[in-house]
Amino acid sequence: MLVMLLGIAAALLALRLHHPAAFALPLVAFALLAGLLGDRRSKRAGPWSLGAQSEIAVGDVLDDLRCDGFVVMHDFEQSGEGNVDHLVSGPTGVFMIETKRSGYGERDLKKARRQAAKLHGELGTWITPVICLDRRDQKPFRHDRVWIVGRSYLCEWIGAQRNHAANVERVARFAGTL
Repeated sequence: MLVMLLGIAAALLALRLHHPAAFALPLVAFALLAGLLGDRRSKRAGPWSLGAQSEIAVGDVLDDLRCDGFVVMHDFEQSGEGNVDHLVSGPTGVFMIETKRSGYGERDLKKARRQAAKLHGELGTWITPVICLDRRDQKPFRHDRVWIVGRSYLCEWIGAQRNHAANVERVARFAGTL
């Protein structure tokens, strides 16, 4: 903002002194600066957009589980935790799924465990924390108490689990409050 105000002041001074070339210089500098700032913003928006595309792709795959009696919820706020990408509840258990495009870190593992624990308190049943990697053909494995599963394996893996199913009425009430 300060740079913009200085540029405008310099341009007005150049006009007052009748130096057209001096007037153009602050405008060119301002245009370059605005371009750099805009470019920085678009670089930040790029990863968010790719992440959103991955969430949609994983959500589409999970929606197929509805035919097998699963309740599938997408992108809802969890108080104090941000959003939950996906919650799946059915005959093989309840799964909190965090979507990542192709990789994850320690922070993602902690968030998945924390969100699953909080959902456990709200639903009164075990919640399996999962990180689904949209762009990696990753066979399921556990890393620090969180399952890491590639999108292509996700539904098959959920169907093969043998966890306790959640109380259907409780999940329905929970889903109704979203």
